[in-house]
Amino acid sequence: MSTVSLNAVSLNSKALRAMRRTRQRHRLGNIEWFDAAYRAYLVGIFGGGSVLWISSSVRDATVSAASAADFAEFAPPILGLLAAFALLVGLRGGAQGGPVALEAADVMHVMLAPVDRRRALLRPALQRVRGAIFTGAIAGAISGQLAGRRLPGSLLAWAGGGALFGASVAMLWVGSALLAHTVLARSSRVPRWSATAIGLTLVAWQSVAVYFAMDSGSTKVAGPADAFGSLALWGWRQHSTDLIATAVGLLAVILGLLLLSRISLEALARRSALVAQLRFAVTMQDLRTVILLRRQLNQERTRRTPWRRLQRITNQKPRTRTRALTRSVFRRGWHGLLRFPATRLARMAALSVAFGVLQATVVRGTTPAVLLSALVAFVIGLEVMEPLSQEVDQPDRTDSFPVDRGELLARHLLAPTIALLPFAIIAGAAAVITLGSIDAIAPAAIFALPNLIAGAAGGVVSIVRDAPDPFSADKQQSFVPPEMAGFGATIRLLWPIVVSAFGCSMVFILRVAVDNDGPLIGAAIRGAVGSLLLAVVVGYWVKVRDRIRRKFRAFMAEGRTQALGAR
Repeated sequence: MSTVSLNAVSLNSKALRAMRRTRQRHRLGNIEWFDAAYRAYLVGIFGGGSVLWISSSVRDATVSAASAADFAEFAPPILGLLAAFALLVGLRGGAQGGPVALEAADVMHVMLAPVDRRRALLRPALQRVRGAIFTGAIAGAISGQLAGRRLPGSLLAWAGGGALFGASVAMLWVGSALLAHTVLARSSRVPRWSATAIGLTLVAWQSVAVYFAMDSGSTKVAGPADAFGSLALWGWRQHSTDLIATAVGLLAVILGLLLLSRISLEALARRSALVAQLRFAVTMQDLRTVILLRRQLNQERTRRTPWRRLQRITNQKPRTRTRALTRSVFRRGWHGLLRFPATRLARMAALSVAFGVLQATVVRGTTPAVLLSALVAFVIGLEVMEPLSQEVDQPDRTDSFPVDRGELLARHLLAPTIALLPFAIIAGAAAVITLGSIDAIAPAAIFALPNLIAGAAGGVVSIVRDAPDPFSADKQQSFVPPEMAGFGATIRLLWPIVVSAFGCSMVFILRVAVDNDGPLIGAAIRGAVGSLLLAVVVGYWVKVRDRIRRKFRAFMAEGRTQALGAR
């Protein structure tokens, strides 16, 4: 390379750095640093304080020596399965254009400027890697200190080992995504589906290792991600060979950064527009828009033809208008459910397995697992309630029907509830395998479906809560302090998850029966009844929500009128 070329490259790099510093100053110029520090202080105090308070309030008994030995044997392949899934998600995301996302101005101007593409992409890629590692380390540290309350070892050591495990899995995810984008997606000779095939092969291999690890009478099979799972146990014991997992994740990141110049410009342009909308939707707390944009980022499209075509409705008219409405809404709901792509069904099946494992973990004495199971059930509810979401997304069409909106939305719950049956079977089977007892089959068969329905009720609350307000014209602006507005927004965001957590907490009835050697069948029936009662309450709330809001606002308007008249 000539001296003139080297000087041009150096000049372009300096111009790029100066431009980004200027844009950063303009972006941060209107932000009060005192307010930013105050927000960070509140997040640190309330976030960290909440974690420590919840952790200290859990009084689970320490596991016995035999249970600890079994955990040390089974945990590495099971936790390694998480790393295998992270690798699968990373390969799929990279093949579809991830994980780097730039602003539209960078794509249009910087990427088309005479600047080395790897130099231009290095900073946003490092920011993506840094964010993934930080998130993974925080999640791992929280999980580690919770595990340390029941297992041998100090809480600090478990938090450190969990942070190392989370950071290694995060590096594996982001590194595999970069490699899939720069190697597989950019190669014309390698089909895009090969990334998914590689990931599924490794997940299947690791699943086989989990199966043989839990079967005491068979020969053990080493899984490709066992080192990652063993790394999570560093709060208890340390094996130097486990650092191979960290080295693999770090190597994947380094190779991905070295190949940044091969990133597709078309993929960056497509993702820049979607990511900008996604950030705005997150700021507005519009969860439905976030889900739709995430599906677009993953290039997830509904099937053109359903998995099975429904028979046409005969000309025989139902006896009542209510039956006609129920039948048409039920059929329309199944039309949408039968067009789910295979990727969404596989994702829901994997979430169902996680839900069953977490609920079985609660029965075995780990109380914090109920919160994770609530989050999983909440996501399942958002996925399966797609017919309800589609109805909410079209308010003009819904309001044009000569039917009360609550009546219509409540009938959209029937088809998704029935569609949860196969996923409840998967969750029940996963719970029975986790418990490792034949006696758990009958309680799981009774309790699985009602428990999953109750857990998914939080998704229903979230979807209906975000429905447009038909009485917004009569709504008057209320002025509240910013602190109260922020508190209200937080409650509004967490309330659906609280509903899911309440539904998943019915599993404690089974746990009490197991601890006291009580009848499991009776406990399962009581838990199922409680779960169904919660589901019925949520369904009734969907039906009468608009009526209650209408009466409340009429009452408030009447009060204001009387107050004005008294003056």
